[in-house]
Formats: sequence, structure tokens, C-alpha cells
Amino acid sequence: MKRRITFLVSPQENEASEDALHLTKDSLEIRGLKAIREDRFTLTFEELPQFAKDVVKQTQELHIRFDNGKDYEDKWKGPFASRLPLGAHIFATPLRESKMANLCSFISKYADIPCSSIEAAFITRGRLKQLYVPDTAALSNILKPLANKICGPSKKVCKDKVLALSTATSVDLRYDATTKSLEVNAIWATSNGNAKDGAWDILVKPDTPADKIEVGVLTSGGKSPEDEITLRGKLANVGQDNELTPVRVSFPSRHHSRQNIYTADFNRPTGLHPKLEVTLALGGNSPADGCTLNAYFTVPQPFFVDPYQLEDDKLMKSYGINKVKVVEGETDLEAPTWAMSKWGALVLAELDIEQYLSTWEKKRSPMEFTLPLHIRYMPTHPEKHSETATLPWPVVFWACPSEQWSKMSTNPFDRRMLGYEEYFSEETYFHHLTPKLINSTNSISSLEVPILNSVDSQSIEWGTMGVIVIGFLWVFGTIVASFLGFGGKKVGEHQKKE
Repeated sequence: MKRRITFLVSPQENEASEDALHLTKDSLEIRGLKAIREDRFTLTFEELPQFAKDVVKQTQELHIRFDNGKDYEDKWKGPFASRLPLGAHIFATPLRESKMANLCSFISKYADIPCSSIEAAFITRGRLKQLYVPDTAALSNILKPLANKICGPSKKVCKDKVLALSTATSVDLRYDATTKSLEVNAIWATSNGNAKDGAWDILVKPDTPADKIEVGVLTSGGKSPEDEITLRGKLANVGQDNELTPVRVSFPSRHHSRQNIYTADFNRPTGLHPKLEVTLALGGNSPADGCTLNAYFTVPQPFFVDPYQLEDDKLMKSYGINKVKVVEGETDLEAPTWAMSKWGALVLAELDIEQYLSTWEKKRSPMEFTLPLHIRYMPTHPEKHSETATLPWPVVFWACPSEQWSKMSTNPFDRRMLGYEEYFSEETYFHHLTPKLINSTNSISSLEVPILNSVDSQSIEWGTMGVIVIGFLWVFGTIVASFLGFGGKKVGEHQKKE
């Protein structure tokens, strides 16, 4: 197994001092280091446990991603700029005609995500299958049973290392049938509590002589050419090197961060046709000529979008959206949640920035856009009169054309298959805005949806039946009375008067 640990120090922080890093013959001690941390593990197919082999051997390519939706816009993210809506994202391409039944069984058993089959649970995008779960606890839920499965009940140190991944800001698992290797990437925006002020106090040491651990402590290397990132710092192969080696590297980066922020929330009152309004502190210019501003939404049940409504260009212009590029997934306009087997839908929209940029110098106001949504009917409950429905905030980014895309293979931090970049050409670079959390702890909005209380529904059912029975008896009695002649006298008197 290969392991790479990278600490990314913000330019605003003091560069790591000699006292912060202490390299010995078989370990590296790090003290009081404020940085974003990335751990990358690379395992060959032969090194995987049997249950993992059973899953990946049916896939050509598999990506499982978790994001906790936390706010860390004050950190310099460098090559870690790419973002996803919070929750669990699974992208899988089957190997030949495989149904990937083992993947479905795996997520049902370990992640507690309903999956009777890939066809029933995943939405289809060509050969690619996609599943999304808007649950920030999805990672910890899956790690608990996996820790016992991988390590065994008696290996506490191993289990602690596996469970430590649950504190990460994001975790990616990627398997490629071509290389037959599994990569696990975990990023922490701050320390998971092992030091004050989010600083790192750790001892890096190989578990076995065969393990290879490369550690880098890097920061910004200064101004870089367009579409590139430059880093400088120190590297060491723990257990092999006697001293830290100075290094300076530059490479094209597909993803970049912007200082601009955004917030999102539902318009109030919401009703059963809520609208998610997103406010952008955008500034007055785009990263480069030819860039488009886009928003990528994951819309889980019980929300849904009306594709016919999104095709109304005039209406969408009034909502600040230039055009809706993609709508994939469940878009049935009438089905209740219990009739839907798939997780929901995705929407990719290009925002209308032309008018905003032309008037920004005069108005200097934030930009706003809105996605119209609808709520499906939800199941009854014996104790509740409402359910909480949550919608993750979209990912907002500039998509810019570039001629440097062919050099991307030299990027050691490149991140692919995020769900939205496949809808752009290979020559595209992404500049991400950062969600700003004000009244919440992560990037998600929620509302209360009224549902039918099943206890009350019984009273309603009996009341309805009573009204039907009374009405029937009244009609029946009236008919019987007419046959028995009780109404004849009145009829005769009426005729006599005439």
C-alpha cells in the first residue's frame, strides 16, 4: 500500500518552521501545523479485502464520494478547490454487461441505502449510473460496519484509523479496472480535534517496512500562469529519507477557487411549490472571456422539478437562469414518493449574467437566481403531521475554455467524475464559488412538509363512511317512501289546485 499525506498551509499562516517538522529514521513528527490535510491511499486489486474485490470486479470505473457540506471559505484551498453538494455520491460504469449486483448489495448492507437493483435505484446517464443520498451521516454509517469487516473486532488501532475518516471534510474512493487499483482520498479542512486552533499534532510512521509514506508540507509558490497552480515546500519519504527536501512544483489545475461566496434558502412562505433562491456576492467580472456561470443541483425526493416549466425560456429568464442545460432522473409530475424507486434528479443550469455584469458598476448589488421546485405527496405517519424535507445547496462555478487541458495528466491532485464536468468539453476549467454558512452548520436548506396523520386519517375514513351511509339511507328511504305512496297526497293536492 502506498500513502501520500499533503499539508497545505495557507499563505496567511506562517510557513512551517523547523520546529514544527521533526524527521527521524523511521517517523515524522508534526506539531502545531495549521493546514488543510489530504491523505491518499493507493491499493492494488490483490491488496483489497474479498468483499471489496467482489464489488469492483463488476465495474469498469467506480467513484464513491462523501462531502460534509461544511464551510471553510477562509482557508486557501489551492488544488483542493473542487466542490460537491453535501452527502454521498456514487458513480459507476459497469464492466461489459455486468448488472453490478454486488455494488447494490454492498450499499444496502453497509450504507443502509435501499437498493433492490442498480436499474431501480440509480439514474442512468448513458452507461454511467448515478446514485445520490443527501445525508451527512452516510460516511460514518458505512465506516462503522466496515471497520469491523476490514480490521476484525480485536484490532483497535486499525479500527480507529478507519473511523477517523468520518471526521474528514470529504472522502473519495476511486477504482479503475484499467490500472486495477483503488485510491482513497480524504481531506480535512482543519484538525479533527487533536490540537488547539485546528492545528495538527501527529506522528507519521509506517505500519510495516513495506508501507511507503510520502509527506509534503506545501504552501503557495507565488503567482502562477493562467490555469496553473504553483506550490513550494518540503517533501520526505518517511522511513527512507534522512532529511526534508525543498521542492517547488507547477502544474495545470482543472479546478480553482474564487473569493466570491453565495448563500441559498427557500422563499417564504413555501407551500407545496417552493423556490430555492440563491444569492451570489459575485463582483463585476468573470475569470476570463468566454466563461459561463453555472449551477449544479442535486434534487432528492421528495422534491422534484417540472421539465416543461424549465423549458420556458421567458420564465427562467425571470428567475435569473439563461437556460437549463440538463435535467436527468425522476421527473414524473404526479407520482407520490412511495411510488418512486430512484433517488431524484439532477439539474445543470447556465445563469443569466450578461445583464448583471453590465449594470454592476452602477448597482453594486448581489446577483440572485431561483430554481422552481415542487413537493411530492409523502407517506402518512401515526405520530406526525409534518416531515422535514432537505435540499442541498447547488455547486456554483464558472466554466471557462482553455488551451492547457492536454497537460492535465501532470496534476497530482486532479479530481474527475464530479457529476457536472462531463457536460462540458475536455478543454474546460472550473472556478468555484464558496457557500457561506450564516444560519446553518452546513450547506443545506430545509422546510416542513405537511403529511396526513394516519391516526387522524382513521377518523376521517370513519367520518367519510358515516356520511356515505347516512346519505345512502336518506336516498333509499326517499325512494321507498315514494313507492309506498307517502308522497301521493301531496302530488294529488298539487294537481287539484292547478
